[in-house]
Amino acid sequence: MTRWTLVLALAGACGFHAGNAPSDGSAGDGGSTGSDAGSDTGSGSGSGSGSNMLPGTARRKPIVIQGSKVAGSLTGFQMWVSLTDTDLAARAQASGSDIFFTNDSGSAINYEIESWAHTTGDLRAWVRVGALDPTGATIYVEYGDVTKATPPDPTGVFGSNYLAVWHLDDALSNTTIADASGNSPGTATGLAPSDVVAGQLGNGIAFDGTGTQMIQFTNLLAGTENATFSAWVKQNTTNHTSAIVVVGTPAEDNARFLYGYAGNGSGSGFGVGQYMDDWYPAGEDIENAGWTMLVWTSEGTNKKNHLYKNGAEIPGSYQMLSSAPETTGTAGYLGFAPENQYGTSTGLNGAIDEVRIEDVERGSAWISTEYANQSSPSTFYTVGAEEDAP
Repeated sequence: MTRWTLVLALAGACGFHAGNAPSDGSAGDGGSTGSDAGSDTGSGSGSGSGSNMLPGTARRKPIVIQGSKVAGSLTGFQMWVSLTDTDLAARAQASGSDIFFTNDSGSAINYEIESWAHTTGDLRAWVRVGALDPTGATIYVEYGDVTKATPPDPTGVFGSNYLAVWHLDDALSNTTIADASGNSPGTATGLAPSDVVAGQLGNGIAFDGTGTQMIQFTNLLAGTENATFSAWVKQNTTNHTSAIVVVGTPAEDNARFLYGYAGNGSGSGFGVGQYMDDWYPAGEDIENAGWTMLVWTSEGTNKKNHLYKNGAEIPGSYQMLSSAPETTGTAGYLGFAPENQYGTSTGLNGAIDEVRIEDVERGSAWISTEYANQSSPSTFYTVGAEEDAP
């Protein structure tokens, strides 16, 4: 088995819209606790106190990516790192300000820290890995010397093809929903701290299906642009439409939507569409299936659409729609679709986590590798022994 080695240096985190080609060779850009176990534990028991670490005492650990988990040659891949490490707990700063990531040559790479718990050494972060392929790769997490650390850069992690990246780790103590791409923060309606739930990647947000809860945002997708919509969804039993994300104007081919459950006479599983030009695949009911990763890609002008569930393209995909999309308008919703236009009941009955919109069509290798990483980070990579940082 070929393995990649990933060496991390811990620090913090944080895109603009431009239509570059995707980094996975398809069409894209190159450039708290959750339900995922993320139990990777660093070797060594650790000693000392992070608050006493002095310049020149930097440490690092390699993170070795398993080549067998990478489905193809990928560029600018956003890797989920979830680990609990006693050396980090013992040596890193309580604030995490000394934690950052480097590549195998020791150069700092872009990262975003979603959460850091000093007492346990529990770290959750997104790291942009420059190049991945089935031969493996190594990055490092570095810590212990705050003078060496580079600041987090979420927009650098996700790049210009991401129109929105909602981690949905928000505490819901106010109405603002953070967008790591920096393009389209959301505004919550009807949601409260009690709606925060354990997600697939950190926390997620639960919706009660009544249609009174939603997150509104500014849609940046327009015209016939290629697109990729992705989300982790935990769909409850329902008998009506359960909207995950909706953008655009409710007129034929002027909108795009992804449903966790179609409902309203349109089917009994997840579905996608462009408004009156839709696709509801048979036999794809995800009710009570637990956290499920859904990805919808649109090839734009050629009208081809692909659907993936848990990293694999579903039977019958791709599907040709009648027309190419002609997306218009700036309206955008998570957990809701405007009622009457989209049906009588459209509120999401379930929970969502890590919702993204891109202006490129991601390929199967990218999507398969994302699922392998996000569904089981502890088998996607291994963490090596602590060593002195160069």
